[in-house]
Amino acid sequence: MRRLISCDWRERLAVSRDLGTGFAAPGGEFTRALFEWSLLPEGSFLHTLLHGRRVVELGAGMLPYGYAFAAHSRARNFVAVEPFYSDSQEIAQVSYVQDILEPSLRIPRKVESKDMLSYLEGEPDNLLTIMACGIEDCILPGPDYRKKVEGEIERTLEEDAFFLSSHSDLCPQGLLSMEVVFNRPSYPDVLDRLRLHGSKTAFEKWKEVLPPN
Repeated sequence: MRRLISCDWRERLAVSRDLGTGFAAPGGEFTRALFEWSLLPEGSFLHTLLHGRRVVELGAGMLPYGYAFAAHSRARNFVAVEPFYSDSQEIAQVSYVQDILEPSLRIPRKVESKDMLSYLEGEPDNLLTIMACGIEDCILPGPDYRKKVEGEIERTLEEDAFFLSSHSDLCPQGLLSMEVVFNRPSYPDVLDRLRLHGSKTAFEKWKEVLPPN
């Protein structure tokens, strides 16, 4: 079987089909839109939600904006879970840290070359803040896999933390949710949608921080 070393995402996609844990997609642009919106006044509440948290991005893709988002939020640490582009994700994070990010904003980081279900199954209960951007059904192995991932998100999510889901079909049924619509900063005519999933405890704790629903 071909290894995941090609620079051509189409070849990586072909390999990913054989692995059975999802389909390789370069990804990262929806995370970028969310990060850039968080730098604006109307999106800055997201930094409060990530501050001091253990942040995990599922299916991080090739771009470093999940780490950028966590770093600007002064999260405790950040893990990018990416089975097909972990090499590109690591290179992108290193470049971002060295060339762009202010030293005072640097936080511990790691790239995990695992599929999202395998990664979450290895985490303890009630520990994480999780985000997923662009994880649509078309790149998941199937509905059973999605249901298992959603269950693991519920289990591993810290009680007063949120699962941030932007353009993602992951929707844990045991959590409350609210939707926020925003204009993409780089393309103001484009509307993006973010869902915040959390427990009753999380929504009650952060009700003064969250935008009107």
